Amino acid sequence: MDNELTLGDRLKVRSMIYVASEPIPRFWPMRTFIHHNPLFGLEHLSFEAAIEEANTLFHGRGYLSRSQYQEYRLAGKVDDAKLEKYLDDFLGALPGVLPGVALRKWLWSLLTVCQSEQVVPKADWLNGQLLHDVLHGRSTTVNRDTQQLRLGVILADKIAPDGPVYANIDRLFGTGIGQTLDELLIKSCLDFFDEGQSAWQAPGRDRGFFAAWKEVAQHNVRFFLRGLQLRQLLESGETPEGMVAHILKRLKVPEESWQRYITRQLTRLHGWAGFIRYRSSARRYYWAERFPADLTDFLAVRMVLGMALLQEAVRHHDCPANAEAVQAFVHADPLGAYLRLELHTGSILPAWAHRVEDVLARRRRPSFEKLAHAYMDNKSRWEGERQASHLRRLAATMGGDAEEELMAMTPAQLDKFMEVVRTWEKGEGFVWLRSMETHYIKALINRVNIPKASAPPVDRRPFAQAMLCIDVRSEPMRRHLEAVGDYETFGIGGFFGVPISFLGYGKGTEVHLCPAIQTPKNLVLEIPAALELEEEPLYGALEHVLHDLKESVLSPFVAVEAVGLIFSLGLIGKTVAPLIYHQLHDRLHADKPVTRLLLDKLSHDQADSILRAVQRAMIVRALIKEWNIPRDQVTDDDVRQLREIALENAQGPSDLAQRRHIGDQEETAFIQKLRDIYRVERHEMSLQMERLGRIGFSVDEQVRYISQSLLLVGLNRNFSRFVLMVAHESQTQNNPYESALDCGACGGGKGLPNARVFAAMANKPEVRRRLRDLGIVIPEDSWFIPAVHNTTTDAVDLMDIDLLPARHLLYLERLRNGLSAASRRSAAERMPTLGGSGRLAEEPYAAAMMARRQAHDWSQVRPEWGLTRNVYAIVGKRELTEGLNLESRAFLHSYDYRLDPKGRLLETILSSPMVIGEWINLEHYFSVVDTEHYGSGSKAYHNVAGRFAVMTGNQSDLRTGLPTQTVLKDGKPYHEPVRLIVLVEAPLPFVQKTVGNLVKIKALVGGAWVRVIIMDPEDAYRAYVLDDGAFRLQERSELSMSQPLTEDIE
Repeated sequence: MDNELTLGDRLKVRSMIYVASEPIPRFWPMRTFIHHNPLFGLEHLSFEAAIEEANTLFHGRGYLSRSQYQEYRLAGKVDDAKLEKYLDDFLGALPGVLPGVALRKWLWSLLTVCQSEQVVPKADWLNGQLLHDVLHGRSTTVNRDTQQLRLGVILADKIAPDGPVYANIDRLFGTGIGQTLDELLIKSCLDFFDEGQSAWQAPGRDRGFFAAWKEVAQHNVRFFLRGLQLRQLLESGETPEGMVAHILKRLKVPEESWQRYITRQLTRLHGWAGFIRYRSSARRYYWAERFPADLTDFLAVRMVLGMALLQEAVRHHDCPANAEAVQAFVHADPLGAYLRLELHTGSILPAWAHRVEDVLARRRRPSFEKLAHAYMDNKSRWEGERQASHLRRLAATMGGDAEEELMAMTPAQLDKFMEVVRTWEKGEGFVWLRSMETHYIKALINRVNIPKASAPPVDRRPFAQAMLCIDVRSEPMRRHLEAVGDYETFGIGGFFGVPISFLGYGKGTEVHLCPAIQTPKNLVLEIPAALELEEEPLYGALEHVLHDLKESVLSPFVAVEAVGLIFSLGLIGKTVAPLIYHQLHDRLHADKPVTRLLLDKLSHDQADSILRAVQRAMIVRALIKEWNIPRDQVTDDDVRQLREIALENAQGPSDLAQRRHIGDQEETAFIQKLRDIYRVERHEMSLQMERLGRIGFSVDEQVRYISQSLLLVGLNRNFSRFVLMVAHESQTQNNPYESALDCGACGGGKGLPNARVFAAMANKPEVRRRLRDLGIVIPEDSWFIPAVHNTTTDAVDLMDIDLLPARHLLYLERLRNGLSAASRRSAAERMPTLGGSGRLAEEPYAAAMMARRQAHDWSQVRPEWGLTRNVYAIVGKRELTEGLNLESRAFLHSYDYRLDPKGRLLETILSSPMVIGEWINLEHYFSVVDTEHYGSGSKAYHNVAGRFAVMTGNQSDLRTGLPTQTVLKDGKPYHEPVRLIVLVEAPLPFVQKTVGNLVKIKALVGGAWVRVIIMDPEDAYRAYVLDDGAFRLQERSELSMSQPLTEDIE
């Protein structure tokens, strides 16, 4: 088959798969959990249209149930005026009216009182005449000609021509191919993509997924015993592209339908497909470099297995074998096809199941026809009775003359009435959502402070300034810090505007600490403080950069069995007395040494010197391992000569080989090993020089990053003595989702390295001198201090204090006391929401102790709420929100438009932090509205898959969303699912122009993926809300300015 595929054909198949996979969002490994919009691949559509398309692709719902929205309305969280306006707009757009029918009253009752999930559910045979007959107690009959025409429509809807063939066979014959196919494919994926969890390693993984699987599959005993004809199938294609094309042709799928067909195949296991999609595109992903795989491999494996299972079904069930045969089967026997669909899709009336199954088993066509007509008559009657019951219940809730109105409708009016209600119900969720968002929009506009026009403020130097992440968990910390002392706070993305790739001390792999939508160019190394650049031990640290040391990658992953009783004691300690266990554990384990960060660019000579030293060390290691020659028997000249030979700058034999009587052939083999295994090779040297060039930042880069970040938040003057760069991280036990609680702006990592980098740069005299030339004057006594906010314990710890100038030590205790007080107050606010006593709100010390205990408790399923309940992103000066309790629900990004005449800073905020906020918000939104398809269900049923994801039970699709414990409380939504409401403090024309410059942001705003409020300081701080494609003035309501943002539903 592959002989028939030209290079162009193969590229065409790959391109088709690439485009077909675009609706599937990438899924990052759990250790760097990236909050993402589950419908990211559909963001080119409007929010409403994307939800409809996602329902087809992922079978997920996009809105809450009607009853849940009704609860929110009763709690005052839905704007009734907006709800009524949308209803009136809907009725006003109808092409005709129903005389004598109070449609508005019917729909308002449906909205606000009706408990049924659907008043007009989908039905095969229901129409106005049938409903009219049922309502009036008359017998129902359906004209056979009409029935035949309707049957054709039903079958066309349920047997999609571009749907996977196996899926249609499952619907018609109950073969269960889809479930079996998923199970076999998941097992194959677990074997190949495992990252050190499984004791058994699939052979040949370095050849790629399809190639490795193909080799194993041809000798798989399970496949052989099932009778799956894999060997013959696999001989028809050498490459994954060829296999995909061959099977699509064999299934007789029209080429114009291939792309849609492929999309439906991939979305069946969209978690696995999303992970593979991420993995194949990630740069420097260790496991992907070792064991490559992409969606073409994944699809090829899926289609081979699917074809083999289909062939098995054909043998056992005598069913159609391709798409054309399926359509021919349906057209030849529509009545039998309908009965099969009813039986095998679970839609059949229970009393008829046995009779239908019996008749289908006998395969006698006359019996089909007689039974089918009788069944369709009964099904239509049942649908009519169900519909009549729904409408009668709705009429009863309305009271008055609603029942009489219903009974007075003609068949034609009932048809129209059901069409109106069906159309309304289809868009009802979006109406509820917008009305709920209007409540939150008004609440924010009414509560934000309006800065008073006055003389410029007098420069008064605060005791300390702190830059914290925009994360919603920083909001209470900022508020309490400002309340306990003379502190000025700022909000910025938690990577502090400095994207880095970080190699921590003792680690074997880099981590990217920046938003997932960026790729860092600069590598920062953490090294012991005692080392200097010229010292030989530094080469050992740099060796991690130059070599992929497998031991370093795998060493953290120690099996439970390997530590046996010790592990068991730890588990008991973490459960019974977590705080005491943690303190003992810290005493028994040596602390990490004091470290510094290698920030400055290496010169060419430094890089060359380091590389030479590493190569010499590798040659010494090779001599010991390969020739058993100890170090003290080798001179520096010997090592230098071997290096030159390996780099092809000299010829052998070497002096060492001659002295030890090593033959030419043996030495040649050794030199080749130096090149192949120890990487002492000319081309490799060039690559490693390039990698060393990534280390650190030039002075120009340092100045650019520091100046941009300071201007971004409006801190360009009046610097205090202490400027804290407060990163954040979480601390939990036994939690695969731990990184979801870390910093989203750091790609799911911990932001402390970024804070240390920023502080170290900003404290450099040369950087400050150049900043002064840019108009940013940092006083000599201002010192930037990195710190870390533990969002689980609320503690804030200062870092790199040993670098603090002596003159600042006098003020250090005051600084720590202020941070501790703010931490305790934050814990007192947070602990009652996590099951603690309400008294903790008045007992900060007890609350802080509870927070610490929960962080170390092995059995704790919810040590903190994370970013749950996020709803706002506020971009502007602190005066807008200073003193307001925003209840940990707002991302706060500092911004002063007066420092941004060209809008470049606002572009940065909108295209990075705002996008991060949108991803976080929509991850939570969809995890609430559909906890199974978009969320990940309950943690209680999760198992770790290959150390990169979680599954439900032993095998399932990868669970890509948030668990119910994160978004639900007592079975009800704790996170209130609304789209992110972004408030920007800047002139309206200025914001419109800035958004227009950013194609992606324009699509997000125009597609209503976020809601936007502009507070225009040059227009008396009037608020303009983007609604239905236009900015509309929203007046403030003085009556509600003192009201809290929300009240919990009891």
